Amino acid sequence: MWLAACAAPVLGQEGDGAVQNQTQASSTTQNSKQFRRKSVRVQFDPTPTAAITAPRAVEVSQGDSELVQSSNDRSDSQESKKSEIVVAPFPLSNPAIGSGVVVVGGYIFPLRRNDEISPLSMIGGGGFYTSNGSRAWGVGSKLYLKHDRFRLTLAYGKAQLHYDLFGIGNQAGSQGLSVPVDQGGKALLLETLVRVKEKLFVGPRYQWRSLNARLTGKNLPPGFNIDPGELKSTTSALGFHIQRDLRDDQFYPKTGTLVDVVGDFFQGTLGSDFSYQSYTFAFNKYFGISPRQVLAFRSFGCVTAGRVPFYDLCLLGMHNDVRGYETGRYRDLLMLTGQLEYRLELPKRFGLVAFFGVGEVAPKVGKFNADNLKPAGGAGVRYTLAKKNHVNLRVDYAIGLDGGGVYMGITEAF
Repeated sequence: MWLAACAAPVLGQEGDGAVQNQTQASSTTQNSKQFRRKSVRVQFDPTPTAAITAPRAVEVSQGDSELVQSSNDRSDSQESKKSEIVVAPFPLSNPAIGSGVVVVGGYIFPLRRNDEISPLSMIGGGGFYTSNGSRAWGVGSKLYLKHDRFRLTLAYGKAQLHYDLFGIGNQAGSQGLSVPVDQGGKALLLETLVRVKEKLFVGPRYQWRSLNARLTGKNLPPGFNIDPGELKSTTSALGFHIQRDLRDDQFYPKTGTLVDVVGDFFQGTLGSDFSYQSYTFAFNKYFGISPRQVLAFRSFGCVTAGRVPFYDLCLLGMHNDVRGYETGRYRDLLMLTGQLEYRLELPKRFGLVAFFGVGEVAPKVGKFNADNLKPAGGAGVRYTLAKKNHVNLRVDYAIGLDGGGVYMGITEAF
């Protein structure tokens, strides 16, 4: 489950472990582009949405009154908190990185049986390997302690990936030109959240990354100049995380809201080669239409400032926002997205979804405009891997202005 949580910092433009079809800015660009229009991108996302920036929780909006449950409520709570193992292998085929296999696994469990308040904790890991030599692995955990007073997130991963890199801005993404890159690295994330009031959590976070990239193509996309220092760099940041989570379930929410704000400050005094800031905010809302139908809404924003390396710019498609675009094809200092998804549970562990989203990147606030909006939509199927905790395998097909692609992962997109 935690493969993408660790791989995402290693390869920023690939988003949540995404591996996608992209084009090259070489003499064979046009022929390659014509061929790839007929192919289907396959993106694998084994981690829950925003696993790094938004640890999830099983909570209800009852304030401190939940601490005085009746004996019947406690019995029901204990019965619902059951340990469960989730293992999911996936085939992987993509023109950009070749064919291969992905394997992820996790263990969901109550940290203490007599703790009736804390959500279920999780530990897990995974990895993938493809025919062109791309590979990655990661491990991590999310622990809920002391009647959900403390939440601890840890993740570590390594990757060696071969992919295509697009330029910066809407124009660069629309041109569809790219340069092949070999990039490897490792990443570490530590985060602690403390409940300060009812369902409000606040806490510090630390992340460290060591990256090494090499441009294998001869020509860069027009207007795209990379500082050689960005190809081999170390980034390190201290930050904060503020979370207000009123969802009714950790893996398949049917009611409630989630508000998430994250800020990271990269500084030379912390060992970072670049000094810059990165902020993200998210708002999720879930409407239970019926016992088997849910309407989910999500808005997401990203702001970066300072000397931002290309891999830490805001990327359209990150965190599964606006499925239907190659993550990293459209990138800039700012980004805004929104999406709506309808979910239907069917018998025999199956389900269906339909979704639509829109997003845009820009260098500054005044540059957002209707001409650069990127709409996308699609549909998908669900299969429940872990019935006790409603952990779904998802397979979606989404299409945007530049074509379509298949998205696979564990748990809902948001």
